[in-house]
Amino acid sequence: MVSRIEPDRYVDTGFAVKDTPPEINRRLFDAMMRKTPGERLLMSLDMMATARELVMQGIQREAGMVSGIEMKRRAFQRLHGEPCPW
Repeated sequence: MVSRIEPDRYVDTGFAVKDTPPEINRRLFDAMMRKTPGERLLMSLDMMATARELVMQGIQREAGMVSGIEMKRRAFQRLHGEPCPW
């Protein structure tokens, strides 16, 4: 399966690190596209789990002991930028 994403599409759109030269962005993009969709999915899930853990650790450090539901509410607000609807 071939990706339909054009490699140059993301070079100057903010998806690349601004201090990274375009040829390095191109290499990183090409390396990611060589991975299978399943490998890319697993990488994204791993990054999401890491981000969630960092958020939870930050909340615990700031607030100390809070209930599980309060942790989820604060995590939602931190990740989404708006109060939790429930």
